[in-house]
Amino acid sequence: MKHFNFLITIVLAITLVLSSCKKDNFAPPGNTLVIEKPGIQQKEGPIVLGLQLEDPYSLKNMKQAYANLKAGNADVADLDIQPTHTYSRYLPKNEEEWGILKTDTTIVWYDYPLDYEIVNLGTTYHDPTLHENAITWQYCVVPIGHTMPDIHHELLYEVYIPAKDANSGLKSSTSTKQFLLALEHESVKLTGNLPENELKSTTGLLPAEWTPKGTIKVWDDMIGRTITYTQVFDHWEYYDCITGDPVLPPQPEQLAKIQPKIEPMMMQPIDQCQRAVYRYNPVEVAGSYIPLVQATVHARWFTHIESDLTDNNGYFETSKFNYEVNYAIKWERADFDIRSDNWGQAWYNGPKQKGDWNLNISQGGMSWIYAHIHRGAYTYYYANTYGIKTPPKDGQLLNQRIHIGAMEKSGRSHYYEFNKFWLSPQIKIYAYSNAGNWNIGEYIFGATVHELAHASHWEIGYTYGQYVVDAIFSEPFLPESWAQGVEAVITSNIYGNVWVQDQNIPLNGIIGNGGYTPIVWDMIDTVNQRAISGIALPIDNVSGYTLKQLEDALYGNYTWSSWRNAIRDNNVNPTEDNLTELFGNYK
Repeated sequence: MKHFNFLITIVLAITLVLSSCKKDNFAPPGNTLVIEKPGIQQKEGPIVLGLQLEDPYSLKNMKQAYANLKAGNADVADLDIQPTHTYSRYLPKNEEEWGILKTDTTIVWYDYPLDYEIVNLGTTYHDPTLHENAITWQYCVVPIGHTMPDIHHELLYEVYIPAKDANSGLKSSTSTKQFLLALEHESVKLTGNLPENELKSTTGLLPAEWTPKGTIKVWDDMIGRTITYTQVFDHWEYYDCITGDPVLPPQPEQLAKIQPKIEPMMMQPIDQCQRAVYRYNPVEVAGSYIPLVQATVHARWFTHIESDLTDNNGYFETSKFNYEVNYAIKWERADFDIRSDNWGQAWYNGPKQKGDWNLNISQGGMSWIYAHIHRGAYTYYYANTYGIKTPPKDGQLLNQRIHIGAMEKSGRSHYYEFNKFWLSPQIKIYAYSNAGNWNIGEYIFGATVHELAHASHWEIGYTYGQYVVDAIFSEPFLPESWAQGVEAVITSNIYGNVWVQDQNIPLNGIIGNGGYTPIVWDMIDTVNQRAISGIALPIDNVSGYTLKQLEDALYGNYTWSSWRNAIRDNNVNPTEDNLTELFGNYK
């Protein structure tokens, strides 16, 4: 019995080994085998740093690498290695200084150091030595001769990036390229940064140049339909262990057996192995992965940084590298940035690898929220085909770009202009509704557009003083109706539905609801809700206005009636005599 138990133990152990190597071998019904991918995986929350590393691009290390090459080969060309860049960190004392730094869009800013290993690929970082509400250190690699603002900073070290050296002093372009590659390789080697596969290589060949590229997509639960497949156990298949699995390639260590089967004619036991056979049931779901357009993607190897914006297909491609890179999405553009909560810059830190980065951002995490906020902001700022002004841009509003805080909590999205005076984001978008439900992508997109419409309206001249007056004496119909209208037009153009157009909400559901009315859409569309759905809905005999015409009438007009009069007086429209009736529905 002891020998039998020992045999069973060995069989089970080998079975576990084989099942971990072969997805469909020895998998019991009803169980799911999850195999963790090696390496650091993207996680939500704080970025955690590990040990400080030696940067192969530091001027000190590059000079030592050159000395090594020169000592080993007297024919190595003379080269006066001078810094191509500086690696520094800046500490702006307030939002205005931070805005001044960000005005220079040729500089790539990181809020975490570039010469440390990353233990946890989180989505935000704040220097633990600083107060949690203070602006954190901003790290940058600046070309020599580039003028920087006089803001408190520290020079960390000088940098020499061979690929950026336009004055190497070598005449032949081919020999220059090979020499600089050898120089970089020597510095990578002496700083202990050679990838493991190259450490084991015996060829001695220099690494081949390659181009970081890939495609970034995000799941949208309202666009398209997707077929997924669920794996379901079907039956066992049996085969001769000696002959091997007829489906999978035979393996020498494949010794797992079940009880011997007795062949009736031969009366001899035949060793049999088993494999699980699955079927795949198709399930069609609403939604699909859509391209993430014009997102900022960085590829970085220490202080060598290259960037690109994703195109309409979500595709990006940077300049070349010789070694693996750290991929990242920085949720930021020239005129807006997305924060993790109130303070931290939001990131998606991808893998460190030598190869394409193809990413599908799935639903359920804050990175998904960041992506849909980006879509809404990008559309309003840079894909604005409606003739209306963009929201405030960098260099306006005290040199401050719009900060959008993505809040991992329940709440009602809002815009507070005065938040900029104590570094809090002017716009806050909440991942969860007040009822505690995870918001859908369309809502996040629309809410972003809505709050940016407020920011744009405030820049036109509407003020919080007027908002307070409107709220005290009735409702803030003008600001909320305008923002609701911009949201309806832009979101409907993307999603093609009427969810945000509020054309089926009765008057008693609109009045007393904070000033949110569908009047902008009413003035654009050709549908009279009252005629279709009965007396409970607004009377809408106005049509044919454009979003631009309605926005132009906002300039210098801060009340419900003055906006109505400007719309009528500034435009020629056959339905203009019905404006008083339409506006009278609500106030």
